[in-house]
Amino acid sequence: MKPNTKRYVISISVGLFIACVVMLTRNIFEETDINRILVILNDAFFISGICLVCAGGLVFVSDGGMFRMLGYGISMVFTARKWNIKDRKYKDYYEYKKAKDENKHSCAYLLLVGLAFIAIAAIFLIWIKL
Repeated sequence: MKPNTKRYVISISVGLFIACVVMLTRNIFEETDINRILVILNDAFFISGICLVCAGGLVFVSDGGMFRMLGYGISMVFTARKWNIKDRKYKDYYEYKKAKDENKHSCAYLLLVGLAFIAIAAIFLIWIKL
C-alpha cells in the first residue's frame, strides 16, 4: 500500500470512528422516525468532517512555521543541561528551522476527507429538507 493511500485510509477510518461514536451517543438504533435518523447522520458526518478539516488546518499552520519558535523553545528546555553546544541536536534556531523545513507534511488528505464528510452531511441535510 502506498504511503498516500495509507494516509487516506487512516483519515477515513478516524472520521468513520468519530461518526460512529456520535451516532451511538445519540442512540441512532433506537430511533424510528426517519427524519430524526437523518438528523443524527447529518450531525455525525458534519462533526467528524469538521474535526478532520480542523486537524488539517493545524497541520497546514504548523508546516507554515506558526509553532516553530515554540517547538524550538521546548527543545532547548530539554537540552539546557548540555553545556557543550556540539552535544546539542541543533546549535541555534537557524539549524532548527532548516531541519523542520526539510520535514514538511502534506495536509491535503485531511482536508479532502474532511470536506467529503461535510459533503455527505450536506446530502443528509438536503434529504431532510425534502
